[in-house]
Amino acid sequence: MFVDMSAAVKRKLSDDVPAMKKLRVSAPETAEQRVLEIIKNSGNKGVSDEDLIKACPVLTIDERVDVVNKLIQNDTVTLHKVKGELKYKYKGPTISSPGDTNTEELVVFNLIRDSGRKGIWIRDVRIKSNLGLPRLKKILKSLETKKAIKAVKSVAASRKIVYMLFDLEPDSSITGGAWYSNQEFESEFIEILTKQSYKFLEAKKSKSLKNTAIRSPLIKYNTSYATADRVLEFISKTGISKVRLSVEDIVSILDLLVYDGLAAKRVNTEGKVEYRSTKSLLKRNAVSFLPCGSCPVIKRCSDNNQLNCLNCKHMKIWTTI
Repeated sequence: MFVDMSAAVKRKLSDDVPAMKKLRVSAPETAEQRVLEIIKNSGNKGVSDEDLIKACPVLTIDERVDVVNKLIQNDTVTLHKVKGELKYKYKGPTISSPGDTNTEELVVFNLIRDSGRKGIWIRDVRIKSNLGLPRLKKILKSLETKKAIKAVKSVAASRKIVYMLFDLEPDSSITGGAWYSNQEFESEFIEILTKQSYKFLEAKKSKSLKNTAIRSPLIKYNTSYATADRVLEFISKTGISKVRLSVEDIVSILDLLVYDGLAAKRVNTEGKVEYRSTKSLLKRNAVSFLPCGSCPVIKRCSDNNQLNCLNCKHMKIWTTI
């Protein structure tokens, strides 16, 4: 919180710092304005998270993250990696207009800017700008030439192209995330990740059960579970993925194992979701998949009775699969 200072304090500061011609005594109205001002005043140097913590100690972690994310989404602030450290830099007034633009170009540019990382379809731009299609295509071509915007193909529809600001990274809903490459679904990549994730869960369970230092079966059982973070750490170390995976990506892979009956899922006492590999105690052969193997009335099934394999609906379904 910033408070006004007395005239005596102001005179004291003026005497100590002659170069200070004007003393700021009031803070920006909102936290967003305060953070933006700090980043803007840093120039090309940029501001790190530690700098923001020192400059805005009254902001909680969640508040600071929300403010910075909002500034990045509005494309007012950009994120850079400087000597291994992430820093925020003010993008400057160039974001408000792409340069030498006329009124029509500025309208189209602002519509595309407001769409953020999800982009906007040319049809929506045409409706909102009230421009004819030939004129709109010329404007889009001009903005692309100036590298103010870019066209991105959507995985949802191969012929659908959305427009967004040139420097923005497309949203995963547009590119398909880690599971798509050049608009094609990477089924082989998913299969490899699934096998490696299961391999890690199996090794984790085996190590826990064979740990002679732990005598309690319950503790061994609990330690055989692993979180998605641990699986992601293992996948990253193997180097099998050429794209950067997130925890959410690994969660979707682990959920596939759960659906296939190869893993179990639970929430621990800390509220975190954990996974554990599961194996069937009995190895099944081809005969065990017959409906007769699990039929509750198999003792009544015979050629002499009305209930037999010739009129069994379950057998008919199984033979037509």
